[in-house]
Amino acid sequence: MKQLPRVSPAALAPTLSEVQDSLQSAILSGDDAILASLMDNSHTTRDILFGVYRHAYASRLVDVLMNEYPLLHAYVGDDDFSALARAYIGAHPSRNQNARWFGTGFPAFLAEQDAAFRSRVLPDVACIERAVSDAFDAIDAPVLGFADLAKFPPEDWGRLVFVPQPSAAMLRAGTNAFAIWKSLKDGGTPGAAARLASPEHLIVWRQGVTPMVRVMPYEEAMMWAEASRGVRFDALCELLAAFDEPDSAAVRAAGYLQGWLTAELLTSAAMSGGAANAAKAGRERL
Repeated sequence: MKQLPRVSPAALAPTLSEVQDSLQSAILSGDDAILASLMDNSHTTRDILFGVYRHAYASRLVDVLMNEYPLLHAYVGDDDFSALARAYIGAHPSRNQNARWFGTGFPAFLAEQDAAFRSRVLPDVACIERAVSDAFDAIDAPVLGFADLAKFPPEDWGRLVFVPQPSAAMLRAGTNAFAIWKSLKDGGTPGAAARLASPEHLIVWRQGVTPMVRVMPYEEAMMWAEASRGVRFDALCELLAAFDEPDSAAVRAAGYLQGWLTAELLTSAAMSGGAANAAKAGRERL
């Protein structure tokens, strides 16, 4: 019988890259193939030794989420937050070397969890915290001021279109999440979670170096949504006239615009040559 060639032990050993891939797979997906490449020691088994790495990975990411969502953590407590965080880690293993982005999908994940229901307040609170973090990290941009707007002749204001700050984001909350978030932020004791009869529209942005959050009345939120899409100021006035008292629509629109300028919510204004009509932009857009 022909003798088979002998294979050296070195040839059977996995490469460093293979070991690293197995290690990552074992940590992220629970694949235990890496255990074949590990050895027990005189004190304990390879299963226990590798379990330390698995625990450290998850614990570190739980800490990342706690730092990213500190008010949500304070609201639900250590045990519930840790359980939700570990469920998120299991469903969404880290794929980015920058831990800053690991928790981006956490609010959406919470919205899918029965354990996080509580009138859906948890995902709403998480959305606010996420938006505040994003506003803080948003790129810098010029601020549109009253002096800049005064450069346009009053008769041309109807053709103006406005550009919002990159930090600005509008949220829609069907719960009293904003009241809970604000109470936690101010060091108070939040009230019970509850659904709202009508959703609140929140605007989140950065003024100077400080993230800001406030509730926008429905009419203002409707106007903001259309202005952010590049709708002209005259069409914004038409939209408000269709929504409520037509005679005061221009005054109300000017008042909202003044508030946006004061809050540094806009970065620029420009003349638009095309016709625009936002009155048909239904209220259901918000």
